[in-house]
Amino acid sequence: MAKIKDLPKVDRPREKLLKKGSNALSKTDLLAILLGSGIKGINVQTLAKTIITKFNKDFLNITIDDLLTVKGIGQAKALQVYSAVALIKRFYQEQNNTDLIINNVQNVLTLAFDIRDKKKEHLICLHLDSRNALIKKETLSIGLLDKSLIHPREIFSSALENKAANIILIHNHPSGDPTPSKQDKQVAKNIGKAGQIMGVALLDFVIIAKNGHNSFYQALKHDKSLDYVADGFQMGIFDQFETEQSIYKNEPKFTFIDLFAGIGGFHLAASNLGGKCVFASEFDENARKTYQENFLKHNKDLFYSGNFAGDITKVNEKDIPDFDFLFAGFPCQPFSIAGYRQGFKDKDGRGNLFFDIVRILKEKKPKAFILENVKNLKTHDKGNTIKVIYDELQKLGYKITDNVLNAMEYGNTPQNRERIFIVGFLEQKAFNNFSFPSKIKLKKTIHSCLDKIVDEKYYYNNKPLYKKLKNDVIKKDTIYQWRRKYVRENKSNVCPTLTANMGMGGHNVPIILDNQGIRKLTPKECANFQGYPKKYILPNITDSNLYKQFGNSICIPLVERVANNIILALEI
Repeated sequence: MAKIKDLPKVDRPREKLLKKGSNALSKTDLLAILLGSGIKGINVQTLAKTIITKFNKDFLNITIDDLLTVKGIGQAKALQVYSAVALIKRFYQEQNNTDLIINNVQNVLTLAFDIRDKKKEHLICLHLDSRNALIKKETLSIGLLDKSLIHPREIFSSALENKAANIILIHNHPSGDPTPSKQDKQVAKNIGKAGQIMGVALLDFVIIAKNGHNSFYQALKHDKSLDYVADGFQMGIFDQFETEQSIYKNEPKFTFIDLFAGIGGFHLAASNLGGKCVFASEFDENARKTYQENFLKHNKDLFYSGNFAGDITKVNEKDIPDFDFLFAGFPCQPFSIAGYRQGFKDKDGRGNLFFDIVRILKEKKPKAFILENVKNLKTHDKGNTIKVIYDELQKLGYKITDNVLNAMEYGNTPQNRERIFIVGFLEQKAFNNFSFPSKIKLKKTIHSCLDKIVDEKYYYNNKPLYKKLKNDVIKKDTIYQWRRKYVRENKSNVCPTLTANMGMGGHNVPIILDNQGIRKLTPKECANFQGYPKKYILPNITDSNLYKQFGNSICIPLVERVANNIILALEI
């Protein structure tokens, strides 16, 4: 069986698509690109042709079980094809939409207006799909609302039958008063909890009466204009009840946004001081996974409200909630000695991301901010870069100061990591009150950051690289930053800077000689050197990505000290 690579380039599906466009390709060619590869003895075009021939006119109604009947199609490829078809059908449905979409409480009231004046209590359920399109409106009961009579099975058996992704309950009060009774609250909580277990979110419980209405969703969100979330994180009522009783049940000391959030170093530091994150943005997908893994449980509202953004350049600053502090470790590669140091002229546009910070500060005018970057920012382009930064921030009315701080001198973490911190205040009084933290004596040792048990895969013993490392002079129990051509020994027995690309291709990896041999630090050890708590979760992603994440991160104890001095200056 001929392989795709054996075909002339002009006949290969991908090359043909790039050169001639989709109209030049057959359905078989298009499906072959989607499948990606065939199996032993069957090339991808033959596999694609088999599927097209077998299902042809029924292709748009194909099921996963249908696909699994084709030799060479396993579960992964079946899901791949089925998801692609479902996605196209979804977009088509939306463009040709005649569905009734339930976006907000006003839509709900329109559907239930007829029960407002009823003399008996009615309970109505709206069954919705994942877009919040109405599947079915159903009257569940007429008479006194009683939790013993309204059992979750009556509600969710119908919801499952209608393949609903979400439901909304509507209940009238014949008395005319829409205030939720104790009974209403208990029913909402019971159904909400059952919905969480069943995977069908109770989006809202709306009470309608002559004298107005009451929405649990609006009450828990503290916003009467907020639309229901569709095609994103769906936060049911039970989740919101839990959030109200979470670590943020008391009013936070301050609110903050976390730009270029990485894996949440600023988030952790600010939360430790009593702050609440109301908006965050991070572009890198793997970093987003780590961030969500660690903060979703404690700050569900951040994610379910759509305030965990990806590309900050696509975010309208007017859509960001109001906040007190802005934290941003904006991309340092354009200014780093390890990069090309193109600064604002960086070809990838990373240097210009600073101006996204400026437009947000201009719109929201928070009380204070911290910007963090490599120490070379201070001298980049003969000092012109830092001058531009100061000029832009001062135009907005901020009073600015900066300092280069070393993690081992100010953060009590045994690594040599110098970063510039730029701090700004709107009020002159707060600016006058502020000072950077003073140096502290380093008490933590390298050994306090090392794992007691280390997997063999982190050792270089008996590997080709081992000879190179063995020939270098390595002192036991001292961390070294191994580079391509040299080993840089740290004379004061502290860990060198954790670089942003450590672990990539074996370069820039902190290494140590212990009792078992020469090895690189584990990702968890890198987290320890940056001051992350022991309970911090490392998601199931590659070590190289974890190394990169911790290399890009900030030293949490150091940032916490700087942020605390800001709080003291503002007298919060």
